[in-house]
Amino acid sequence: MNWQAVRNITHIEIGRFLALVLVAWSPFMGGPRLPSLLLALMGLWLVVTRRQELISNSAIRRWWWVFGLLWVPVALSVPGSFEWQRSAGIAGVLLVYFLAGIALVHVLRADQDRRWLVKWIAIVLLVWVVDGLIQYGFGRDLLGIPRSPDGRVVGFFEDNLRLSLFLAVLLPLLLQQALKIHVLWLFVVFVATSSVIVLGGSRSALLMIIVAAVGTYWRFSMRYKILLSAILLLTLAGTISLSPVMQERVTRFDMGSGVSFATVDTLLSGRLTIWETALNMLKDRPLTGVGVGTFADVYDQYATRVDDIFRTGGGYTGGVYHAHQMYISVAAETGLTGFAGIIAIYLVCMLWYLRASRERRDVALPFAFSLFVATFPINSQPVLFTHWWFPLMLLLMCGMLAALGGDNITGKKQLQSG
Repeated sequence: MNWQAVRNITHIEIGRFLALVLVAWSPFMGGPRLPSLLLALMGLWLVVTRRQELISNSAIRRWWWVFGLLWVPVALSVPGSFEWQRSAGIAGVLLVYFLAGIALVHVLRADQDRRWLVKWIAIVLLVWVVDGLIQYGFGRDLLGIPRSPDGRVVGFFEDNLRLSLFLAVLLPLLLQQALKIHVLWLFVVFVATSSVIVLGGSRSALLMIIVAAVGTYWRFSMRYKILLSAILLLTLAGTISLSPVMQERVTRFDMGSGVSFATVDTLLSGRLTIWETALNMLKDRPLTGVGVGTFADVYDQYATRVDDIFRTGGGYTGGVYHAHQMYISVAAETGLTGFAGIIAIYLVCMLWYLRASRERRDVALPFAFSLFVATFPINSQPVLFTHWWFPLMLLLMCGMLAALGGDNITGKKQLQSG
């Protein structure tokens, strides 16, 4: 082993590797918890040793604003929470992620480090895609993991359905890397990735594919726009026909019965019932909500429909632990304060992006577009404050802020600072 090379490794290189591990290790035991903690420790070290440098960095200052808009409503929900210990715990854990965010913005300042990260994330995603196709074709993936009992492709994620969501959210990043090689390679990657996503059986991920495809159109001439549209339709139609789960979900809505609460609720797998209960929580506690992390605990108290299958004893296995829509969930648990905070984050990020130079927007695009796909309002999202989803959102946010910041450094300066 070349110990001199090991001694020359900089904290920047360690940090960007941990950023990669946030994604790459997500399917496995512990998920992104350990790399998040290590990044937080790096963030604490940076605060102690490089405070002035952090204060002078515009991207770091923007991260403080974003985190403040997110965290203050969470903290305000604690005193009146139905389970204040749980809410306080989430507020405390978020402070750890705040430090991790500082580290991420710092280590991703240089364009070359973001390019390295995007390239290797794309490689990880391609491995997941190949593994998913093998799992569908042969019944088991490269690690011997079978498809889910209802036939969904789960890949390395084994006991959950997160593969489709991760691939869909990071699809813009993957497509940008493919486009650097050749436009035809982009179409190949799009078909393969979209097929695995649809075979995962998630309608949320299905809509994310469409958002990603529409957002990619502007890069092409009309000829390629038509081609991409045709490929999208053929891919979705073909893979839906191969997925019993997606076939059932697409055909669930009976147009002959007319549009009503019941039919739409059935189409959305009970989402309207869940959202109605969430709005009851908001009406009861409009300012600070029922307390972050307490949705499942208070669901029965606010459910008003007799035939609600999500109530205790209602027949739905496992119950419901969040509103299946990020904005509604945040509003129910942290009130209008939290809802206003997350909308403010959305708007200021758009403002920062639009005000940046063309060059800065181009380098920030992989992170910004993926973040947009993940938070697109007209869709269902996982619960935001969870250890398997929040680190991905954190990575995308910090990557975007680092790219948009005006304090980007060259590789030479980076090595000197490391």
